[in-house]
Amino acid sequence: MDNKYKKIKTENKKHQDDILKSIDQTLEVQKELKRVSEIGINANIILSDIDRQFEEATKLSKVDISFLFLGVALQVTRQFLQTNYLTKNSRLNDQEAAGEKKYNRENRESTLYTTTVQEIWSNPVPFDVQNGASNFGINLGGGNGHRYATAGHDPILGWLFGTANIATRTVTLTPSLQTYHVKYGDFLTKSGMQSLRPGDHFESKASTFLTLENSFIKPVTEPTGKNNLLILTSALCMEAIHLKSDWNTKKSLALPFGNLNPDLANKMNDMGVDVASLITVGKQALFAELINQLVTLIHRMLIMSIEEVDNKLLLEVRSRKIVTYSNLISSGVNLGYAGLTKDMNKLDIGGFMVTLYKLISNKKFQKEVKKDFLEKEFYNLVMNG
Repeated sequence: MDNKYKKIKTENKKHQDDILKSIDQTLEVQKELKRVSEIGINANIILSDIDRQFEEATKLSKVDISFLFLGVALQVTRQFLQTNYLTKNSRLNDQEAAGEKKYNRENRESTLYTTTVQEIWSNPVPFDVQNGASNFGINLGGGNGHRYATAGHDPILGWLFGTANIATRTVTLTPSLQTYHVKYGDFLTKSGMQSLRPGDHFESKASTFLTLENSFIKPVTEPTGKNNLLILTSALCMEAIHLKSDWNTKKSLALPFGNLNPDLANKMNDMGVDVASLITVGKQALFAELINQLVTLIHRMLIMSIEEVDNKLLLEVRSRKIVTYSNLISSGVNLGYAGLTKDMNKLDIGGFMVTLYKLISNKKFQKEVKKDFLEKEFYNLVMNG
């Protein structure tokens, strides 16, 4: 009987403990539900507080401000020291760009589709020819307009057609890609009169296919025949030299493939859109970005050595802020200077482009980091209390 009573008592005690445990668990759940519901009710206030924490964590410190002004100083110094070629007055004329050259016109051969190394190095490039063009009904645009009417002057097409023209003493016109033989000697002028002195001139029509074949295919299939490979190498070098001498002139080269539309290329040059301005803007953007990368690198290295950095993304936000603000300030300084002095050649167009890109990309990055920060902190608050 006693054993039975003890067993009932033990079971009853266990049952009571289970009930008490369930009550405790229920109370805990109610407590947690209350806590989470309070978080939900006060979500806007909590998120605002987390947002303030993010702004505080990414706020620029005194050290950051120092880097900001360093970035401004470097960018402004670059703007003043960098040589620009945006306006006609900032560029060389043709004679200054080409330098003093001594030609030996006796080396100018008269054979078709062939030339010599000596001829290449002692004569002007054949696609600079203008004499006799009118005899074939060709209008090269007058003056330096021939640069937009010949394939050899195109920054991209020139490496193919210009090299071939030099190697075969020909000129290829755009946009037709019709090729003509070039000859040195007396010629008929536009008025039909005999020229007063000999010169390179349009002689007769040539085959563009044969021009390319004799320039590029024969040096491969017959590398030693008539110094074919050496002629091709010399022609390629001369093309590079000629493009280099022409790009920084008042009548610069057209943009790549621009010679396929000579009229448009000419109009764009009149507006200052050509290879000289393209190279200038490219250099501005390149050096502006190099300064940005340098400032960012040094800033991160210094901050990580003097501060305890728990979240590298927050540090990156600070670095990006420095770059964006320094670019905005330096661009404003440049715009003001160019406006006051009316010196449009000092405009830092490449720098403006980098500033705009940084403004958009860094704002997007900051937004993504902030979103992750808010989600993580809110999650920790809900899950861990």
